[in-house]
Amino acid sequence: MILRRFLAGLAALLPLALPAAAQASWPERAVRVVITWAPGGTTDFVARLYAQQLGAVLGQSVVVENRTGGSGAIGWNQVVQSRPDGYTLLITDNSIVTVPPLLPDLGFDMRTAMEPVAELLDYPVVFTVPAALPVRNLRELVALARAQPEVLNYGSMGNGSTMHLYMEVFQDLAGMRMTHVPYRGAGPAFLDTVAGRIQLVLAAPATMISGMQGGQVRAIAVSTPGGEIAAFPGVQTVREAGYDFAMTYWYGLLAPRGLDPAIAARLRQAVTQVNAMPAVRERFASQGATPMTGDGAALGRRIETELATWTRLVAEKNIRP
Repeated sequence: MILRRFLAGLAALLPLALPAAAQASWPERAVRVVITWAPGGTTDFVARLYAQQLGAVLGQSVVVENRTGGSGAIGWNQVVQSRPDGYTLLITDNSIVTVPPLLPDLGFDMRTAMEPVAELLDYPVVFTVPAALPVRNLRELVALARAQPEVLNYGSMGNGSTMHLYMEVFQDLAGMRMTHVPYRGAGPAFLDTVAGRIQLVLAAPATMISGMQGGQVRAIAVSTPGGEIAAFPGVQTVREAGYDFAMTYWYGLLAPRGLDPAIAARLRQAVTQVNAMPAVRERFASQGATPMTGDGAALGRRIETELATWTRLVAEKNIRP
């Protein structure tokens, strides 16, 4: 009788013990990180830097996979439909809150289908023009655009992308209108800025800083609430130019809903270790970026708040995919 009770108790404990053992051994193989934009842009740069360093911390390869299309929907669906076992993750920019309001048939609710794991990084927005464009600061660009409504073009990562909606906000502030040219990522939009085919892109520093140093493009303003930042000496802030615009590009790490809390905690710990590495901090600081310290709860609150904000703006502007 005693033996029978012991065996019954042991059987009851096994379902609890097996997941715990799996958590303790994670990761046992390569981890895949999905991003939803093309190679060459800031999201690609950020994801590959984190993948390299997270792989070193976790002791397994972390591989970046570019899944473009549908303004991000193709990559998001791939992550949502994956097993929540820690082997498929998402590194995303703000597009995770700007694009869904445009896609009523997305097939899932971002707030309940994804597991926010950790905030990663915050970049200023750099107002970037071709070197040949005859403007030296933001006020001159605004004056030129006001004089030629919808003649000048600006690029974005696609309809509803952060670049697009940020520019919609700025145009309202500045009382100007430019023509929107959507691309499949920040990299292609930036290349057409370098070539002079479009006249403005609201780039993140990682995308445009080499072109600025090479004299191909010019930074005319940065969106930081403080003063001048070291990565852009002599470049005024948008607020200093007279516009109340302090938006940034932020990045977060997410997983399919249902990720085990122990794996999520391990990932947050790894992100904290990466963000504390002097070489990583120096690399990001050289571009004006700031590692963040928020956990999954902070990222979840950010997503909830900004989804509501951009849903209102998309409706007011009648923006369509």
